[in-house]
Amino acid sequence: MSQKNIVKILSFIFSLTFLNLHAERLVFSIDYFGISVATVEMKLEDLHHSMIENINPYLIDSLEGSKKLSVTAISSKVSGLLRNTFDNIYTCFTDRQFRPFLYEKVIHQSNFQEEAYIEYRLDLLQATYFDHITEYSRTYHILDTTRDFFSTLFYLRTLNLRENHILSLDVAGKIVIITTRWTGSETLRTNIGRVNTNKIEISFRSYDDTEKMRSDILTNNLHNEENKLFFWFTNDGRQIPVRSQYTYRPANIFWNIRSWDA
Repeated sequence: MSQKNIVKILSFIFSLTFLNLHAERLVFSIDYFGISVATVEMKLEDLHHSMIENINPYLIDSLEGSKKLSVTAISSKVSGLLRNTFDNIYTCFTDRQFRPFLYEKVIHQSNFQEEAYIEYRLDLLQATYFDHITEYSRTYHILDTTRDFFSTLFYLRTLNLRENHILSLDVAGKIVIITTRWTGSETLRTNIGRVNTNKIEISFRSYDDTEKMRSDILTNNLHNEENKLFFWFTNDGRQIPVRSQYTYRPANIFWNIRSWDA
């Protein structure tokens, strides 16, 4: 059997291991200038009928393998290093390939408020945004690979990270093409132990000249073509993201895992 086929088989096994995970919780510290300025908690669970009572039925093809991804992001008391403090909630409902069909966000920043949802219609390749506070609505074009930031992170975990991948990201109504590249293996000391990892570089380029909407600082800044995003995923079937680094001025921003349980 060729090495290429072995890699494909291992990648398939890894994806099954992760997709069969019914519940998961990850907690990260966002570190800036070496100081923890925020905490992010992500919870993944299977989607059940009781969770979709208020969701338009035409958005859901099947509940089989569908997921609910809940994210909270809260800035710390020393977050004066950031321009804005925040207390944000994101909820993403996805199919088994982590393609979102509904994305909700409640944004409470020191200088900005947003309570909005985005409905994704993959059959029409369009998304519709609506903000309950301003009653602003907008419909825009998407691609069949388009995901939000958080569902993209979880989808990457199902892939063979040593291969290059091209995906698209919805950044506040602006579609951004992202390209992943494996840069090597590293062993890291983390809060969940000493782990072997695959390091991935993610680069960005705009899909078109569409202007993005104003939104939260946590995910809205991920579109600068001059900046790079790096992720370290555990080199096993779970492919847990244990660290990230976003090139930023005057200092890089790091996400470091605090805990993981399933």
